[in-house]
Amino acid sequence: MRARALLLLLLTGACGGAQTQPTTPAAAPPSRPAAAPVATTPTSRCGSTQGMSIEGQMGSLDPARVRRILRDAEASMLACYTRRVEALPCLAGRVALRIRVGEDGAVRWAIPTESTLGDRATERCMVETAAALRFEPPCGGEAEVAYSLDLDGGPDRRPATDVAAQRVETALRTRRTALATCRHGDRSPLRVTLYVAPDGTIPAAGAALSSHEAREMTDCVLREVQALRLPTPGSWYARTTVTIP
Repeated sequence: MRARALLLLLLTGACGGAQTQPTTPAAAPPSRPAAAPVATTPTSRCGSTQGMSIEGQMGSLDPARVRRILRDAEASMLACYTRRVEALPCLAGRVALRIRVGEDGAVRWAIPTESTLGDRATERCMVETAAALRFEPPCGGEAEVAYSLDLDGGPDRRPATDVAAQRVETALRTRRTALATCRHGDRSPLRVTLYVAPDGTIPAAGAALSSHEAREMTDCVLREVQALRLPTPGSWYARTTVTIP
């Protein structure tokens, strides 16, 4: 199985001043009592940061530390996928997460802002893994980190065949009332990727979220999608993406 992780970084100048060039030391001044140690606070840390920083929506984080945290979490992220690909061997796609980091360094929320994977269980597992991460307190307020995984299952994976999106859209009309109840008047388009099993059931479906407030609505819509029964696509799984208006 192959997986490629990508940490999206928007690099900006550091919040500290320019670094001065070293000079030849002058003669030592008369000895003075040593100054008391100064405790390191978020303010002093942010005020003296050198190099580059990751610019978030409102604050910034040190890129090297963010990379280390996400690199350490990658095995857990991949485990979310490997557990599901055993049950659905054609599972493949890309998941991009947006992670909001609070002023104390704790994750306030994480959502899949892009997903072609088509499996809410994997997406949810990755979101829960991201939500458990701990960052340093950002400089300048809350910050955001973007992280993505491309998951292709490896060279031995048998890909899903294609099924016409129109076939799924026709079936969705039979659940129009239930879908409207799920959406509570939300008319923003919801792009859903799903798999159709040889028996016509929908073993997995997933979608990107427009905001963290849309989680319950999206889960409700995906439950209705997975309740569909479609004509058999043949002897192997099929896959398609539909937009629910």
